[in-house]
Amino acid sequence: MLIPLLSVAALLCAIILSMWSRLNVGLLALVLAYGLGVLGAKMTLRQVMAGFPVPLFLTVLALTLLFGHAQVNGTLGRVAGYAVQLARGRPGLLPLVFFGLAASLGTLGAGNIGAVAMLAPVAMAVAYEADIPPFLMALLVACGGNAASLSPLAPTGVIANDLMGRLGLHGYGWWNYSHCLLAHTSVAMSGYLLLGGAKLIRQKPSDEQNARLAQLLASHRQPLQARHVMTLLVLLSVLVVVSVAKVEIGAVALGAAVLLAVLRVSDEEEVLRNLPWGTILMVCGMTCLMGILERTGGIDLFTWLIEKMSTKGTAPAAIGLSTGLLSAYSSSSGVVLPAFLPILPKLVQKLGGGDLVALANSVNVGAHLVDVSPLSTLGALCLANAQGDTDKLYRQLLAWGLSMALVGAVYCQVVFGILHLGS
Repeated sequence: MLIPLLSVAALLCAIILSMWSRLNVGLLALVLAYGLGVLGAKMTLRQVMAGFPVPLFLTVLALTLLFGHAQVNGTLGRVAGYAVQLARGRPGLLPLVFFGLAASLGTLGAGNIGAVAMLAPVAMAVAYEADIPPFLMALLVACGGNAASLSPLAPTGVIANDLMGRLGLHGYGWWNYSHCLLAHTSVAMSGYLLLGGAKLIRQKPSDEQNARLAQLLASHRQPLQARHVMTLLVLLSVLVVVSVAKVEIGAVALGAAVLLAVLRVSDEEEVLRNLPWGTILMVCGMTCLMGILERTGGIDLFTWLIEKMSTKGTAPAAIGLSTGLLSAYSSSSGVVLPAFLPILPKLVQKLGGGDLVALANSVNVGAHLVDVSPLSTLGALCLANAQGDTDKLYRQLLAWGLSMALVGAVYCQVVFGILHLGS
């Protein structure tokens, strides 16, 4: 009984440190996995290392490397610069355009963090010049990125699909994405319209506002050069091959990233420096630690803790709330998904039944709805690029993010628990 207890204690320690420490929890998780496996479970080092998710590591690395080229050489920035012209001088429509742009870029493979990192500087500058409340712009940019976070072409979507595949849930990539897209679109549009967006859309901008906005948008209309065209063609080819030929996306993305490096469309060294190594290590380390929990019986105890918070009927709400509260202070893809998705089969068993796919979607949706908070990467990116009263914006984003833990619990219970739309 001691080893299972120690393994659960190790997991809880990793989760708590991920909330309050700057230490990369993935490295800690790897050390704990080695210690528990070799010293506690009498496993060999090779057996412990077998739990390291090599396919997941390579797929996430390939995708981030591919879109790193497109970001470093300015291709995605130029696409964004042209896309914001769609508002046609209507300030109230600009946040909606940025929402759609963040969701589109995230879906195509940039992921939630990549899309928001690229758009936040432009979006928050546009908000300042057009007298758009910065909270409304930050809300729609962050929600747009999160709406696409579970795209099978994006890093977080790859992580969720890999973890669900280990549970025997294959082929749910686009289904997961559609639920995440629906949840974030519903929340973002409701918040935007209720908190001032409806008035903003009806409001006619002054001549001065129009002039400032036109000047700003014109500065982002930069012509596409040969390297940008080549990058777009390669990205389009990857999407076509993956969609039509059903080839493993990691292999295609890695080949495409190498091709772009050979064509010298960007500074490869800068691309490698900008890769999200911290997130990749977090995901792989936590996945390895969860494998040790499964081998030592610790996963039964962790499941028991979650079971005490819920019943068969209220499981979606309990999962939505707990993942939301945890994700508000730690990484959704690096900590929450690797910790909660593996326990779902045993949780269903202990509760006497349940929809495994619906509970998995409760984890996915609940963990991401709070990520507008300034404590998360997306909220912090918007806050860092804001102009004006950033203290007020911080309080607004924090209040919204934390409230989404409760909203997520209600949403998951209604959509997945009552309406049974999750499976």
